[in-house]
Amino acid sequence: MYTAEDIMLAREIRIKYQEELVKQYKIPLLVIRVNYPGINKNNYYSHEITRIMYKIICELFYNSIIFKKIITTAEGLIVIMCINNGARDIKLTTLNLEDNHILGRCVDLDVYDENGRGISRRVFGLEMRKCYICNDIAHICVRSQKHSIEEVEGFIKSRFSEYTKKFATI
Repeated sequence: MYTAEDIMLAREIRIKYQEELVKQYKIPLLVIRVNYPGINKNNYYSHEITRIMYKIICELFYNSIIFKKIITTAEGLIVIMCINNGARDIKLTTLNLEDNHILGRCVDLDVYDENGRGISRRVFGLEMRKCYICNDIAHICVRSQKHSIEEVEGFIKSRFSEYTKKFATI
């Protein structure tokens, strides 16, 4: 089991790696991470949701993906991709997934431009992401720990279950 410090260190290492990739490829970068609460981010649900979203992103950008790497750290399963497409276009596509896909609210699809600057929802005049439990601003709920880990896990597991029922193969 990892600690909160392990997660922070893994995040710092990932960010440095992302910066190196942006310098090397000079094209936008996309990072896929599950919004899984607590310190146990390496679990069945977060890994499966990451894999599902990874597959969708690969299908959407199949002609434009120049580099991709899947890593497992204290942050969980992380996908990092360099995509030869406009950062704003990539962000619009990921916003559509985050807002409309059944698992979209369970993930962060972070897009960085060719200079490493994050592209936020506000660039498009959109509000900050809403909490999937209470619909307040998600960032505030996370920082204040407004909801229990069990409550957030319950939402993620419920969405995953809903997805698997809808798209289960025989």
